[in-house]
Amino acid sequence: MTATFEYNFTVETSWIDHNDHMHDAKYYSIFSDCVVYFFNAVGYEFEREDLPVTVFSLESHISFLKELRLGDSFYVRPYIYDFDAKRTHLILVMFNEQDEKIATYEVMMISVSNETRKSAPFPDKVYQTIADYYSQQPQFEIPKQVGHVIGIPKK
Repeated sequence: MTATFEYNFTVETSWIDHNDHMHDAKYYSIFSDCVVYFFNAVGYEFEREDLPVTVFSLESHISFLKELRLGDSFYVRPYIYDFDAKRTHLILVMFNEQDEKIATYEVMMISVSNETRKSAPFPDKVYQTIADYYSQQPQFEIPKQVGHVIGIPKK
């Protein structure tokens, strides 16, 4: 397995909103797709029907840092911030061609039994692949947005 996954995109016409930049819903869609790509790579790919579990999102948060406009190329890198037998805390960072952070996405994923629809441990193979990825991923700067609570500061 590679030490870091990277997913590349170019902003398409249909992704542009009335503000002439990429629509906020498209950021969520792209980040969500990248989470799926990541879990496919760690063992949920075509054998998903054969596995007794799947993954659900528990909570997520996007921070928008810079605009993306029509034709801009960008890439997304997923990092494992933490994990245990049932959960994976992921941080995905979107970068432009100048390697500037465009947005961050923090998401807590949980392994869920297909039968009971309750949390269940990852299959051993999947857990081991997650652990291997975690130990092999390069050191990364934890975005200051991680753990951010939304709100208007009171004066």
